[in-house]
Amino acid sequence: MLGRVVGERYRLERALGEGASGRVFAARTPEGALVALKLLHEHEGSTDKERRRLEREARALNGLEHPAVVRVLDFGVDVASGEVSASGGTPYLVVELLVGEPLDVTLGRGVPPHDGLVLGRQVVEGLAAVHAAGVLHRDVKPANVFVLPGGRVKLLDFGLAKFTDEARWGEHSQLTRRGAQLGTPAYMPPELWFGEAADAASDVYSVATLLFECIAGVTPYDADGRLAWVRAHATAPLPTLAERRPGLRGFEKLDAIFTRALAKERSERFADAGQLARALATLG
Repeated sequence: MLGRVVGERYRLERALGEGASGRVFAARTPEGALVALKLLHEHEGSTDKERRRLEREARALNGLEHPAVVRVLDFGVDVASGEVSASGGTPYLVVELLVGEPLDVTLGRGVPPHDGLVLGRQVVEGLAAVHAAGVLHRDVKPANVFVLPGGRVKLLDFGLAKFTDEARWGEHSQLTRRGAQLGTPAYMPPELWFGEAADAASDVYSVATLLFECIAGVTPYDADGRLAWVRAHATAPLPTLAERRPGLRGFEKLDAIFTRALAKERSERFADAGQLARALATLG
């Protein structure tokens, strides 16, 4: 694949990673700029599910400019042979090339609480911009956040995004059937475990869990297996930061914010990440 030109514009220079549906490469534009290019596996390129997921990510990020959200640069379909194949070619997505590491790797090495608060607040602010654009992320977790040199972060992977503004997104506003269970167990709000539709308050629960982990070093709950996770999110009392990080001092005011952001009933949470960001701003 290296040396191949995708979309008649992007020359693949080195592999960055691979997943079940495709591969990510560092690619160079004709102007000499380096970008990251996500290319579906050719045998997956014809499947509607993978195409729609990649298109969803492109649409969610198109025109969205925020320091804490990855920028999408291009989206298209590559026809390597120069002719349209039965599948219509291989879809690709081009985003800014990031240097650094995923947030889960950073947290795994251990982060001082104040530094963790700075990292987590950036994610909240990025998600606030996403919500303001009429988009839900639906899979906020440390593995979907990238930490750049200097401590800046980028929210990534909008393949599960849902569009809430029908006037803006039209027929693409609903791309996942009701009852579909999406997300990662440690960060999933109670309603998603029971097959309810996600909303901005669901994202708030996930990003608040991430913020809690950034400060405490662990998520609010520990569980093993689906039933245990359901019980934890749906019924377990929310611990304080100090209970999860013994000896922690100076973060007591945050406990009230977490009590609301991680409420079992979504109606009791902040309505969106913008409200959560404003509540955090009052702490200075």
